[in-house]
Amino acid sequence: MLLDESKFDLHLKLWALRIPRELCKAATKLLNGHMLDRPRIKPITEDPSSEKTRFVILSEKVQNPDLSDIPTQKLNELEKLCKIETVPYTLTLGYSYWGADHVLKQVLPPGLEVPSSFETIVKYFKNHPRIQTVVNKVGSIANEFRVPKFEILAGKPDMATEVKQYGATFKLDYGLVYWNSRLEHEHIRLVNKFNQGDIICDMFAGIGPFAIPAAQKGCLVYANDLNPDSIRYLKINADINKVNNNIHAYNMDARVFMSQLMTVPNGESEVVDSSLGSSDTCNIQENMKANTKERNSEMFQNKENKDEAESLLNAKIHEPVFHRVRDVAPNKAMYCFSFRLPEEACIDEEITNS
Repeated sequence: MLLDESKFDLHLKLWALRIPRELCKAATKLLNGHMLDRPRIKPITEDPSSEKTRFVILSEKVQNPDLSDIPTQKLNELEKLCKIETVPYTLTLGYSYWGADHVLKQVLPPGLEVPSSFETIVKYFKNHPRIQTVVNKVGSIANEFRVPKFEILAGKPDMATEVKQYGATFKLDYGLVYWNSRLEHEHIRLVNKFNQGDIICDMFAGIGPFAIPAAQKGCLVYANDLNPDSIRYLKINADINKVNNNIHAYNMDARVFMSQLMTVPNGESEVVDSSLGSSDTCNIQENMKANTKERNSEMFQNKENKDEAESLLNAKIHEPVFHRVRDVAPNKAMYCFSFRLPEEACIDEEITNS
């Protein structure tokens, strides 16, 4: 049975302002919060009647052509820029706009729950996306490399693919390595904190979602992962993105990795000990000690772990930042606990031996 894609069309009756194209930037600042806010839809579009003007599409909340839904002060400021001309604007959101969840909700029988955890692997063929393989994650992640198990639902039995995030290209095989596209915003958030010349130590680097963009920023990255396939793809991705010179890749246990970087004995401590006492590789080289007064430490933790972290550091954590990253399951969330690492935590050998 063929799917009637026209059944998914949503026709929006909106209002738009015809604005001189050179004033669009200023107009959008004034109209912030009152323009169309739909994923993947730009609120500024071409005016088919003139190359000199553009349409600024207004929010669905703006119902009246007199723009009475927009504060008078903003309209007055806009009128100082140019003459305000309101025009009707029709926008159709078709089948290709909607995500899989929305489509499934429309086609499945009433009362049947839409699967909440699945991914489609998209490959690129001649620059046009084609879904060649459909998979379903089965069971929980129990192996040491944290690689999920998948069953092939349709298509080719091949899970090697290529994805793009924030200007970087990543090759991977879903059957061999861990990859979670839902963490893209968290990747971007953290990488945005890095500056050119920073030294970054990634103990669980995977195929490089942090390491590659950090290296593209001009950081020197020490990247490690226990999974040899992850490191193999990390090196491939470093080559694809031309950042080989900025990445040093290692394939070992995180404790051993950090012990070697910090030139301290490998103790019996937990992984979190390594994370806390080693952020940004405080003692990679003796001449780096002057630059380790304060470094950023990032880890996923529960709210209760601040006291535990301070105990492991034997140092007071000042102005920690705690935020929710995303929900990973019903009633289960992922959090990020961020703080500046005090100088005494970097150079106190008792911490590394605790």
